[in-house]
Amino acid sequence: MRTIFLLLFVFLISDCKNLSKFSGKNTKPPTVEDLEAWKRRLNMDESEIIELEKKIREMASKTRSAGALSWKIAQGYMKIGDYDLASKYYNKAIQEEGSGKTEVIGADVHFFESSLPYFDKAQLLMPIDQQLLFETALSYANASKDRGWEPKRRQIAIEIFQSLSRQDNRDSRFPYQLALIYFDSSMADSSWEGINAGFQDQEKAFTLLDSILKKEPRNVPVLFAKGNFLYRFGKAQEAKDIYLHLKNTIEGLKKDGFIKEDLNENESYKNVINNLNKMGSSEN
Repeated sequence: MRTIFLLLFVFLISDCKNLSKFSGKNTKPPTVEDLEAWKRRLNMDESEIIELEKKIREMASKTRSAGALSWKIAQGYMKIGDYDLASKYYNKAIQEEGSGKTEVIGADVHFFESSLPYFDKAQLLMPIDQQLLFETALSYANASKDRGWEPKRRQIAIEIFQSLSRQDNRDSRFPYQLALIYFDSSMADSSWEGINAGFQDQEKAFTLLDSILKKEPRNVPVLFAKGNFLYRFGKAQEAKDIYLHLKNTIEGLKKDGFIKEDLNENESYKNVINNLNKMGSSEN
């Protein structure tokens, strides 16, 4: 759970004759200027773009540059003002960074930091809606985490998520993201170059997760987060109890028809079993 912020994803790329350019070891993803040129040059309908992006994704997934490639595409869309597609690719870059596939282009470039001006500009040029604010908060949270939980960016993310929670207290995404920020930024294992940011908000995180579980007792991601938090906080037995409860919860969801696949193929179930095995549980 070290990579905590999920979301957004986007896509478009070069004409087919350029596909081979990404296959060599010494080649680099396209520049923002390349993407702008392709955008102007290609007059492709949506189905053609989807097919082309599928081919490029298959190719990029074989390298360590998938995250950087998605981020370059996001930058291109942001620069030409297509913020919906930019958000899609930005989210894809986050997911790939979290999977360890990212190869950042530019040695000292902070991967998430460079997204902030685009999201700020989007709020000036586009109607402000809940999703845009949510994605903006995510970009600030990731940029803060990328810098060892830099306080100013962290606080901006917190304030946006708090505002969204007040606007719609039924949406559990907002308190969930707040809990992730509060807890991860308060733990020594999230320090940057050995420097702890000095936050002490672990209890706030637990309170938020418990408030969600009161309304959504079968919320699998929240139960996972609580188990993870307890384990990292040094409460191994309590963490084990949560994981056992989570195992039973997933089995109940399967029994009630909410999970169609075999549990042995369900990623959440496999993860909880793996966690229990690591903790020495005999109940699996």
